[in-house]
Order: sequence, then C-alpha cells, then structure tokens
Amino acid sequence: MNPPERFNLRYLQPDVNIPGWMGLEELVWLYEKAKKMDSIVEVGCWMGRSTHALLSGCNGTVYAVDHFKGSPSEIDGAHSAAKTQDIHAMFLKNMEGFANLSVLRMDGKEAAGQFGEKSVDMVFLDADHAYPAVKEIMEAWLPKCRKLLCGHDVQQDGTPRAFEELNLNPKREIGSLWSIEL
Repeated sequence: MNPPERFNLRYLQPDVNIPGWMGLEELVWLYEKAKKMDSIVEVGCWMGRSTHALLSGCNGTVYAVDHFKGSPSEIDGAHSAAKTQDIHAMFLKNMEGFANLSVLRMDGKEAAGQFGEKSVDMVFLDADHAYPAVKEIMEAWLPKCRKLLCGHDVQQDGTPRAFEELNLNPKREIGSLWSIEL
C-alpha cells in the first residue's frame, strides 16, 4: 500500500521525529480510516505520532484532546518524559503545517462535554489504559460518535474489562488496534 505524497512516511518510522508506540501498519490503518471521515476526535495524543496519520488522511477537522501531562498510570514509565519536558510544545512542533487541527488541551471526559450527540464521525481512544479511565472515556465518547469508535492497546490493562462491562464487542484490527462500527 503506497500512501499519497502528503502522508510523510519519515514521521512513521520507529524512533524517527515523532516518538510514540504505534507501528507503521497501525498508522497506515488510521490514515486509511481517516480518509473516509469528515471529523475525528483523538483522545490521547502524546507527541502526535498517530495524530499526524489522522490529520494526513482527514480533510475535515481533527480534534486532538490531551492534557499533555502523561497518563497517571504511566507517568513513572512510558510517560516519564512529561515530568521534565513540555509535551504540548513538542506536539505543536510536530503538527506544524496542518490547518485542519484543533487542539483541546484538557482531560478527555471534560472535552466530551463540548461535543453533541453523534457529532463526530470517528473517535480514536488512546489515553490512560487503567480500567476506570478506559471505561469512563468509552462511556463519555461512545454517544458522540457517528461512524467509528476505535482505539489502541486492545489488550492493555483495563481495555478488555471495559468492553465486557459496557457490553461492547470490538473488532480486532491490525496490531493492537480495535474498532466498533456504529
């Protein structure tokens, strides 16, 4: 699969330019889904690795929702950089040139309150993976989504438990991505 020229693969190589945990195949999947959407919300953006793929595919607005402080459950591990670095500034630098970006620097549940029912085509969840946070964010964003609710880290921590308790049956996608068509 050859992405169009504006989908800059230099950003998608592991450990190059935009740090993150998503693999190239996962990023291409996001890009392909984003091409079919007029509006997208990403909850949990970190430094923008997946945001770049979404912005590259979507011609409409991509809302990037993150407080840029790292997830509480990962602040001493994967997100420890948030203790000493300005993640928000790094994110903005990595997203330079995208006119379709709208950043909501806040908690994901708080941001959900700014959207009406069925007001967004796609919601991509990749924030705190601890069970209470996963369940809370799924409950907040499911009613806002029209077409596709999806996320990353399907097997991590609280995600499977949240699916079970919310009676959701996601499709397992490439890598650790999951999706629910609405």
